Amino acid sequence: MIRGLASVIRFALTFLCLLLPVLGHADSLRIAVASNFAYTLQTLLPAFEKATGHSVEVSSASSGKLYAQILHGAPFDVFLSADTNKPQRLAQKLSKQLSKQLPETEPALFTYAIGRLVFWCPVKCEYPLSGITANNQTIAIANPRLAPYGLAAQQTMDAFGFTAAKVVTGENIGQAYRFIESGNAAAGFVAQSQVITAKTSSDQYWLIPDEHHQPLEQAGILTAQGLNKPAAQAFVTYLLSTAVQARIAEHGYDPLYD
Repeated sequence: MIRGLASVIRFALTFLCLLLPVLGHADSLRIAVASNFAYTLQTLLPAFEKATGHSVEVSSASSGKLYAQILHGAPFDVFLSADTNKPQRLAQKLSKQLSKQLPETEPALFTYAIGRLVFWCPVKCEYPLSGITANNQTIAIANPRLAPYGLAAQQTMDAFGFTAAKVVTGENIGQAYRFIESGNAAAGFVAQSQVITAKTSSDQYWLIPDEHHQPLEQAGILTAQGLNKPAAQAFVTYLLSTAVQARIAEHGYDPLYD
């Protein structure tokens, strides 16, 4: 996991988010967040804003779309992806850029959540996957090219040799969820955090075993704009704190800390 910098941030800036209103001025912060984590993030922000005086603006989309926006100059301070690949690629690009401008500055890369994939079948299935296959029902997944949860869904389908009469693809995991919720798809692959947030009955979804897809380790990074922004650094400290991580686990993510 990408935890090297996380431990440094936690210890070096433990009290920073509480001291900022005294030591500096309130600032605005722009966060780009993967769709699966958008609701969880919104529940965490009021306490951060109250403690620091900072205001936060959130933009949510697929990780791939947000990554492309950042590369094209979107003014985000923090990028919370649903995988490690895109933040790592961004870190490599930032390292080259920063080495010319600020040689001693390194991109701040960290793991903030461990996601889980579920197969959601609102009309109870006789058995996960098999019942849908037998009935040639339409299923929904997020776009595997843009959304890490969509890629995990595709890998799971391949592992099971699973076929369907039709697969509808949402741009992100939120859209895949809405396809199922509206009845436009009989079932599909969504994030565990989504069904927990919706208080979905446990007999309507099946937690996909980890071995059927690549890990959904979700990493974040401070962008070039956020690296020297105290508000962005304070947010990362807050996000990685033990208390906030416990709340994230309650939303359907595996615990980050043992």
